[in-house]
Amino acid sequence: MVRDWIKNALTGTAAGQRLNHTLDVLSLLRVPTYNPEQASARANHLIARKLICGLCPPRGQFMDVGAHIGSVFDAVHRADASIAVTAVEADPQKAEALRKRYPYATILPFALGESTGTTEFHCYDDLSGYNSLIQRPDAVASRRIEVQVARLDDLFSGDRLDLVKIDVEGAELGVLRGAEQVIARTRPVIMFESVGRQVNTMGYDPGMIWDWFAARDYLVSTPDRVAHDAQPLGRESFLDGHDYPFRTHDYFAIPQERRIPVRDRARDLLRIRPD
Repeated sequence: MVRDWIKNALTGTAAGQRLNHTLDVLSLLRVPTYNPEQASARANHLIARKLICGLCPPRGQFMDVGAHIGSVFDAVHRADASIAVTAVEADPQKAEALRKRYPYATILPFALGESTGTTEFHCYDDLSGYNSLIQRPDAVASRRIEVQVARLDDLFSGDRLDLVKIDVEGAELGVLRGAEQVIARTRPVIMFESVGRQVNTMGYDPGMIWDWFAARDYLVSTPDRVAHDAQPLGRESFLDGHDYPFRTHDYFAIPQERRIPVRDRARDLLRIRPD
């Protein structure tokens, strides 16, 4: 697709960041006319992009799990070049392209999971953003490749990790389970994607993700609630958002002890002034 080719070609440039933002805004503006039911999900996507670019503190540590073409971590870097970026990408070709295009980032060429070894990775060449360890029920992979699987606990030994984005098309719970020690030690804010209620081919479902965070004193919130005093999502509210019309595909998991500082920072980023 021409649009995807242009987006890929401009990723990593200021023009590319402006294009991404413009496309997101135009998509939201079209919703009232063409599909008003999607308004919440589109608005939350825009809010999530603003938050992910500003919640990491200066000289902090940001990790992008499922980096794809690098548009998210590059936006974080452009917002504050003092932030150290680590990007994880399972597709070896994409990982090598990221290493060449973004010399400031540490690129880890692995799929993250709860165990180590090698496994099959499903590549959808026409929709490469859907590449995953998960086999999609509605599409046939263009290619299947073998990739290295690692646990984040074995890759990252630092004592600081401020903000993590996880978008691995259904394999998020495996990433979390393989990062028990890192998350317990550093207590980062985590933005993660969660779509659909079904149990996927790895045996994961959204309720298991909510349970994992709740057991570790993390509060789960939609992007539009991060800057407010609204209660975090309970398990049923979280699952309800996975039914059409979707509330969002992006969620923030915030350590309970960091809730107020994160709220206040989100208010600054979104220019919210509560009464």
